[in-house]
Parts: sequence; C-alpha cells; structure tokens
Amino acid sequence: MAHDTSNKRLGLVSPKDLEALIRDLEEIKPWRGLAKSAIGYGIFMILAIAAVYSPSPAVSIGLAFIAGLIVTTLMVMTHDAIHRTLTGWAWYDELYPLAVSYPLLWPHQTYREIHKIHHKMNGSDENDPERVQWTAEEYAKAGKFVQWYVRNQWMVDMFILGGIGFIMSTLARALPFARHVKSMRRALIIDAIGILGVNLTIYGICISQGLGLKYFLLYLLVERMVGALQQLRAHSEHYGRFGKAAHYFETQIFNCRNIRTSDLVSFFFNGLNFHSVHHAFVKIPFYNLGEAHRRIVAAYGDKCPVLEEDSYLQVAIRAIRRPLLIGETDPGSAVGQARMKSVNSKRD
Repeated sequence: MAHDTSNKRLGLVSPKDLEALIRDLEEIKPWRGLAKSAIGYGIFMILAIAAVYSPSPAVSIGLAFIAGLIVTTLMVMTHDAIHRTLTGWAWYDELYPLAVSYPLLWPHQTYREIHKIHHKMNGSDENDPERVQWTAEEYAKAGKFVQWYVRNQWMVDMFILGGIGFIMSTLARALPFARHVKSMRRALIIDAIGILGVNLTIYGICISQGLGLKYFLLYLLVERMVGALQQLRAHSEHYGRFGKAAHYFETQIFNCRNIRTSDLVSFFFNGLNFHSVHHAFVKIPFYNLGEAHRRIVAAYGDKCPVLEEDSYLQVAIRAIRRPLLIGETDPGSAVGQARMKSVNSKRD
C-alpha cells in the first residue's frame, strides 16, 4: 500500500480571512429547517401508521420502504439540530431529534455529546469517538477475526451491523467518557428513560390491537435501510482522511471529503456532502454549505485542501475494493492521484 506523503501544512489562507469569507453565510433562516423537518416528519408518521394498519403485506412493506427513506433524511437533520443550525430555535432543535430518534432506539442525547467531542478531536486525536478508520498499530495488535472485519469494514457496517451496530458502537464509545464527563452520564440516563418510555407506549398500542409483531417486523425493515444509508454517509465523510494541517480550519477541511452528487442526494443528506465545509464552519446551515464550498475553493485556487470525490457509491466501491489504514492512501483514487502529483512536483 502507498503511504500518505503529502504536505498538509498549507496555511495559504489565514483563519481570519476564512472566517470573514463565510461570515454572512452563518445566518439561520428558521423556516427552511422547520418546513423540511416538520413536513417530512408528518409524511413519515402518515406512512408509518398506514404501513402498520394496512391489511396487505405488500402495501405495508412498500409504505415502510418509503417511510425508511424519509426517516433517514429526518435522522440526518437531527445532526443539524445538534449544532443549532436546523432552525436556530433552541427548544425546537432540542425536542425535534427526540421525536425522530427515540422510536428508532437511537440514543440522540448520547450521540450529541459524542459528536461534540468528535468535532474537537477530528484529525488531531486518534481518541476521536467517531473515527471510522483503523490505525496500522491497532490492526497489527488485533486478532484474525477483527483484522477480517477491518478489511471488510464497509460491507459489514452497512449491511450486517446497520442501525443496530450504530447504536451499539455509540453506547460503547460513550461509556469511557461517562466515567469522567457528567454530561455524558446524564445523556445516557435521559436516553435510556426516553427510549424505554416511547417504545413501551408504541408497543403497548400495537399489541393491544394485535399489531405488535407486525410493527416489530416493519421496524426491522426501516432499521436496515436507515442503518445502511447512515453507515454509508458516516464512512464516506471521513474514511481515508486523517492528519493535522496548518491551522484548525485547514485540519477540518483536510480530514473530511466533499462529495459531488445530484441536488436530490444533497437535499436527502441535508447538504452534508459538503462535509469539509461543515466541519470547518459548524455554524453554517445546510442550505448555505454549497455556497461556502465554492467560496473556499475560489480562495485557495489550485492549492485548495478540499477533497472532492464523485458520488457516495464510487467512494464506497473503491473503499470496499481497497480498504485502508490511517497513513495509507489508494493511488487509484482522487486522493492518491492528487497526493502523488504533489510529491512528484516537489521531486522535480
């Protein structure tokens, strides 16, 4: 495997200039996030209820499939709520994620605490609780089964572990922090009570009408869909990107990738295909990330540290074919080609 020999210490644009460049894009227009989340949630609820009560198995599965797609984008919006960029209203950005996540058994409060740590450690600390890529040292020390998992991580995470795997890994990553971080302990308790209460209520209603098993089976279908798509997004955003740059903003830009995709897919993932921009400037709402990306690229010119790749599917296929450890790069990818070009130009 080729090793990462690129120079990440660019420092071509100062932090002050970068902040000035995007400052006007940090304005939040509450109605944009409110409309998308509220309308989406209403449609999801209608589809979910119709799927449970439909006497036709085929119709139930079809409705559950569509509901799964919608709830996936609703789950992505809970991420924006963490950063208070969904509506900018603290009460809404606090309560909305709970209404979406708890029926799916997703511990949102716990994830919120983990995600805050992730933004602080991204690219600069291997203890980052959301780091998706393994180091060479970790791989060498692992047993054969774990090494097999690392080599097949994308396939296993997306299609086997899925949403349940996401939940379990979130809890596993939270526990070490819970020992000395009070807010993490509080989040775990709130999530446990909330998830238990919401699901006891839902299953109580369904069981009373003889629909308990049907609801559970439909939940599994939705969980598979949401889990696969969320795993795909989480891996695509960071896999193959790790290391410090000249300053904080460039470190965030370097340690993520932006993915060129259709407007529909970008809307579905709430603009997080511009993930480098989001990490560098977390106050920018989802509908301004694309413009921020264009400004940053223009400011850096041909020395821009932003990595752009074509489509989530291409990123996934390449990573499945050639899994990487931290410090390695795929010479056949856009990452590898750019880095090898940089190395060769220095040699010349």
